[in-house]
Amino acid sequence: MSNGKIFFMAVGGAQEVGASCYFLKLGENNLLLDCGCGSTRGIRFAPKFSALLDTPYLQDFHQVSHVFLSHAHLDHSAALPDFLELNERAAVYMTDLTREILSAQLEERFDKIQCNISSVAFLQKIPLPNMRISFHQAGHIPGAMMTLINFRGKNILYTGDYSTFPTRLVDAAMLPDVKIDILILCGLHARHPNYRRFGDSDSALKKILRRIRFALNHGRGVYCQVTQISKGVELITLINEFLPQAEIFIDERVMKIVRRFENVHIPIMREQNHPLQFFPRSPGVVLSTYPPPVHSSLEIVNGDFSLHDDFAATVDFVRRVNPKICVVVHSPPDKLFHAETTLEQVLINDPDSRTSFIFPNTGEPFEL
Repeated sequence: MSNGKIFFMAVGGAQEVGASCYFLKLGENNLLLDCGCGSTRGIRFAPKFSALLDTPYLQDFHQVSHVFLSHAHLDHSAALPDFLELNERAAVYMTDLTREILSAQLEERFDKIQCNISSVAFLQKIPLPNMRISFHQAGHIPGAMMTLINFRGKNILYTGDYSTFPTRLVDAAMLPDVKIDILILCGLHARHPNYRRFGDSDSALKKILRRIRFALNHGRGVYCQVTQISKGVELITLINEFLPQAEIFIDERVMKIVRRFENVHIPIMREQNHPLQFFPRSPGVVLSTYPPPVHSSLEIVNGDFSLHDDFAATVDFVRRVNPKICVVVHSPPDKLFHAETTLEQVLINDPDSRTSFIFPNTGEPFEL
């Protein structure tokens, strides 16, 4: 096997959302990009790590030397302790803030793997055998990073989850100023322009805010459930900004993340924000990661929203990067949505695009 070849395989999170984990073989170097868990109907599923040993590339999990964690959302990070049980020697890289958030989410499991983890900063460069790696702001949530790998003159960019628009907690993604040969794209909306499960971030957040305002104006309290803890922090800042008189009662899991953000000088809490110790008698907003109580008199509001680029923004992003190869992952299959137009179809008709696309299935190896 030539030391100059590049091989890619999705271990999870290929044409699906959840359990994002991507194997990259660069000559003798074996890397993992992300290591997450998914959930279907409440049943947890992890990457198919065993698929790595079904390839000619690895005979032992210990041959994976480095893991790069893009951000702290659990579908990209929660299986890290599982993998480190298989390979306790792997070196793990993530930003300080990702480390803070993940520590609060995984708790005791994270404490056991601290010795494997190195914190990195945006624009920091680390040399590894026959390659150079640097990290770049991805937007999406605080601490999220893109990973840029230069291997034998080729630039490979793994986006992780990214956003080209600023949120209330973080600025937009900042692309590295180099020509990208291979783009590994987490493209939630890459193949379905009419996918409206979450809607775009701004309109979804405004809808949540309108429902909260309506309930409070009519003397009713609100129970707002969030699926990702860091999104709860985003909603706290939104309510504080646009409903400054509203009292917010925050459950202990979200409070842990709030404290981690404030540890790194991102202020979240205001005077009208309180840890949730009991259900308030006066109208206020309960913000929780737990399902609402049965027979509650509170107005139930779904606090889920997307922090991903929509279809048009995804097209513009890939057009701007203009890689030779774009490997699209973290994207549900288009057959579920009957899309008439996809990212590939748009750019194949663009005379300025040089990009060919790969939509891998989990466990399917490719030479890039």
